[in-house]
Amino acid sequence: MALFYITIGFSIIYGAYYFWLKQGDHQDAEYARKSAMHDNEYKIANKSTEDLILLIDATSVDEGKAIYKEMNCFACHGLNGEGNAIGPNMTDEYYIHGCKFQDVFNVIKNGVPAKGMTTFKGQMSDEKIQKVASYIISLKGSNPANAKAAQGEKCN
Repeated sequence: MALFYITIGFSIIYGAYYFWLKQGDHQDAEYARKSAMHDNEYKIANKSTEDLILLIDATSVDEGKAIYKEMNCFACHGLNGEGNAIGPNMTDEYYIHGCKFQDVFNVIKNGVPAKGMTTFKGQMSDEKIQKVASYIISLKGSNPANAKAAQGEKCN
């Protein structure tokens, strides 16, 4: 019986706090606040399309290479982007999902579930994805050893 009375007392305090005194956030406001905190903490904010350009400076490309290794992209695409049994070769002139920087960016961000490519939009910010995409574009023509055969359409 004591537990029953405790739950009644708790529900009165709860109702007063959230509904009568309007001190606590309702579910939607609480979700929005926590989402904003998460986005702030992990800096997962979408960039505008004007900001998404190929980065060619050595610092950004090196950061992209570090992120490539940190996110274990090499497990499917090889340490130098040469491809393996799972992922395609990213060092040749042929690309499966488009040749432009935006295409590479979108594949990394949104993935290609039908081909086993994971989506990274929840794990990396657009800035990090931009750096990885820039690194991948910089690999074109590097011809590493043991490169996988060409796949997709030839890029100009």
